[in-house]
Amino acid sequence: MSFSRSLKNKAQTIWEAGYHHPFVQELGQGTLKKERFQFYLKQDYLYLLDYTKVYALGAVKCKDEELLQRFVEIQHSILTTELALHRQYMKQFDIDFNELKTTPTSLFNRTYTANMLAVGQTGDLAEILATILPCAWTYYDYAMGLKEKYADQLEENFYKSWIEMYANADFLESFSWFFDTLDTLVENKSVIEKQRIEAIFTASVEFEYLFWEMSYQQNLGILHK
Repeated sequence: MSFSRSLKNKAQTIWEAGYHHPFVQELGQGTLKKERFQFYLKQDYLYLLDYTKVYALGAVKCKDEELLQRFVEIQHSILTTELALHRQYMKQFDIDFNELKTTPTSLFNRTYTANMLAVGQTGDLAEILATILPCAWTYYDYAMGLKEKYADQLEENFYKSWIEMYANADFLESFSWFFDTLDTLVENKSVIEKQRIEAIFTASVEFEYLFWEMSYQQNLGILHK
């Protein structure tokens, strides 16, 4: 197994915990309370705005034209396609888009994006790929799992479009190049450098779990209910 593909195994425990989290499973069942998804939508919208900045930091460090184009293309896709789906859901929840201007970014959200942005500013391309890969990879893996597990319930599921957006060949294609690129970037790295990349990857998987938990509890932080 290649280095990049083995990263999932390094974070297997927290990866599986994320998939089995009540927020994710109730999404698949279509039973997730809309108040929880509403909270998630707002926080994820704010998260994605910072997430795209990590791609911008990666683009700045690209010396290869093709790689530069890929970073920019994903950034554009998030800012258009993915955020458009969020805005579509917001309308269904009667959320005024202007609410985002006064919505506080949760402590957990800020910590996650601050960690990624720090890696983006101080790390090399391999480390940047390691910090952003879990977001896309877990979403695809979890959505595929939900689509298969709850196939007989999907048509009546309010969250069907969310699941199908991420359990999609086009979505997989949008980040599948990460694997070969990361494998190439680590070819001449030492064991210690590879261990650091593994730690960066696992940290983002842990943050993904905390994002589900934060959304399920609708928790903005220590001083908020």
